[in-house]
Amino acid sequence: MTTPETAGTPEVDSATFRHVVGHLPSGVTLVTTHGPEGDFGMTASSVTSLSVDPPMMLACLNRSSSTCTAVSRSGAYVVNVLGQGHGHLASQFATQGADKFSGLRLTRGVRGAPVLADALARIECEVVEEVSAATHTIFLGRVVRAEAEEGSPLTYFRGGFGRFEFDRDDEVYLHARQRVLERMYAADAVLQLDDLAFQLGVDKAAAFYALTRLTADGLVRRDPNRGYVVVPFDARTSDATFDARAAIELGVIDMVVGRVPADELTELRSRFEAMAALLVGERFVDFDRYLDANYAFHEGLVSLAHSAPLTTAFAQLHIKSVMTRSFGVTPVTSQSFVEAQRGITEGVERGDSDAARAAVYRYTDLAKQRVRQILDQTGGRL
Repeated sequence: MTTPETAGTPEVDSATFRHVVGHLPSGVTLVTTHGPEGDFGMTASSVTSLSVDPPMMLACLNRSSSTCTAVSRSGAYVVNVLGQGHGHLASQFATQGADKFSGLRLTRGVRGAPVLADALARIECEVVEEVSAATHTIFLGRVVRAEAEEGSPLTYFRGGFGRFEFDRDDEVYLHARQRVLERMYAADAVLQLDDLAFQLGVDKAAAFYALTRLTADGLVRRDPNRGYVVVPFDARTSDATFDARAAIELGVIDMVVGRVPADELTELRSRFEAMAALLVGERFVDFDRYLDANYAFHEGLVSLAHSAPLTTAFAQLHIKSVMTRSFGVTPVTSQSFVEAQRGITEGVERGDSDAARAAVYRYTDLAKQRVRQILDQTGGRL
């Protein structure tokens, strides 16, 4: 006889789940791509931004769709964000049709995919990873071009298209991120989806979203054999990153100091002041905001060269990830960092390349020393 103790865990049938999950409002997009057979597109609401540094998007497509297959083969897709007046397009691309693109104003993306000219926003992506999950494939895409217009988005709610304004709740991701930074998980530990969901008190979908964001942050990596693994962090890692940043900035200083237009000097000064205001005494006012402002300042310095390769090289350092893993572990810091960066700013303003270069070296040495102090407090690895 079956008893409550021996009965299996009840399962939710697909019809019930579809009804319940329909209460979760989401934006509506058309995911498009191009292949040898022509253009492909489908309506998709399981699309979200994944990270800002580097810019990445996540798109979840049903593997039975021709669009999913085409995206996998082409390695590229476009997320066309629909506006409130595009409900008919959402329906048109959600059904099988001879030519879904007939009558639409289209342009071509950098990889040849069709781009809806009248979309509220258009985000072109190159696939960097595919993840299989039940009936769907999750495409992690690096953003190669993005643009947007004014307007309100079309949303999907309770089985229909309409308007529903809401803020994205990143609480689960932030909670998981803090646990990693506080070393609640050991370096190189495997984070199991079920375990993380249980620890955070959320469902698997929320836990998976947190894992993908942590991967984009560089705090977690996806191992093909083990799953999601906490990335170890040591002094050698930080030294290499800070040295690379210094090499780029020293090259920029040699190229531009003494020839920087007044408006660009004003912008650099503005970015420095915005950053300096977030470090008071020996503490961060708000580390995440400081991190963004710090990145903006150094990005502004590099941009003075007006060199796309240098700007790209700087972005590829993933400096935010390194600073998060080190400086973000504690709210305590030092005003000497601000003073070193003040020296960079003033050296560029005066046209004094020697002073600016010396300040770059000083800031780099301070950063390396601070990471070593933090690592000494945490056993040499994070």
